[in-house]
Amino acid sequence: MNTLKIVGLLCCLAFLVRSAHLPERSMDARSLVEKILGNIPMVHESSVKITGLTLDLSSQSRNIPYQSMVTSLGIPAAPELKTVCRPLNQIDFTLEVCLSSMSAGLQLYQDVLGVLKERVTTEKVTGLLADIRDLLAQVNKMQEPGQMSSVAQYEASGLASRLPGDYEVQVATHFILLQLRDFTQNLKRSLRNVEHLTSRPEQRG
Repeated sequence: MNTLKIVGLLCCLAFLVRSAHLPERSMDARSLVEKILGNIPMVHESSVKITGLTLDLSSQSRNIPYQSMVTSLGIPAAPELKTVCRPLNQIDFTLEVCLSSMSAGLQLYQDVLGVLKERVTTEKVTGLLADIRDLLAQVNKMQEPGQMSSVAQYEASGLASRLPGDYEVQVATHFILLQLRDFTQNLKRSLRNVEHLTSRPEQRG
């Protein structure tokens, strides 16, 4: 058996070992996702008092007048998971890119929620931030050990310097929670894709 075959065999064995743990870790992560999705409305209710700013999907047209503030406040957008964590019938689905994007998005929300935690009176933001940190830890465990050092670390948004008063804090909180809800829902679907990927025999060879 030549060197290339040995290397290939070792890579396959490493993938098999890793794949055996991925579904379990993914399910643990999805439990945290459900917890986060359940807590977002409570955080919003306790933090945002501006009339008209709700999480109700039927009321999203009321957000339009505030869109310019989203730009001026520099509220960052998370990575678009739909494009990198596609269904498995897409040949360009790459597990490491998908997990890296999840990690980057969670780092983003860890940053901005950390800013909000210092500006709002409710402790519910602290609980949500803790759940984000736990979910980030789970996603990072799913990544290849060798890949962790090459993943670009999220750079702080500097959001705190653009929140001069309570009004800006409430608007920022509203849109961050809206974006977090969308990102988390996409993350939930992406975790299912990861589970399917690692459970398909043809993907393990």
